[in-house]
Amino acid sequence: MGLKKRDKLRAETSALSASISDETYMVSAKTLNISVEGVALKCSTVEREQITPKGDFVCSGRPLEVDVVIDFPEKNNKKYEFKARCRVVYSRRLTQDECQLGMYFIDIDNAGRERLINFVEKQA
Repeated sequence: MGLKKRDKLRAETSALSASISDETYMVSAKTLNISVEGVALKCSTVEREQITPKGDFVCSGRPLEVDVVIDFPEKNNKKYEFKARCRVVYSRRLTQDECQLGMYFIDIDNAGRERLINFVEKQA
């Protein structure tokens, strides 16, 4: 079995603020990297447990979907709130206190997609 190599440009972005929300919770996170297809986020273990208890990201036999908001930096110290509906594709523990969540973008409006593409191309 071979490993599938990513073919999309991915930008390392370890400082962008993000929030993850489902029907019940909203938690804070930081980006690790982002591409036009998805994002890796880092959060505390406590916060991860609210979104994906015990790392389980399947709900009623379907992959868990959440809303993600990421603050993209803009000129003059302003921020653009990038919003996307995402499917959680993995949930893993990094350390005792930190976890990583992988998200696949499933719904982004056209303006958001254009900003995402521009952001990734400038950062990579």
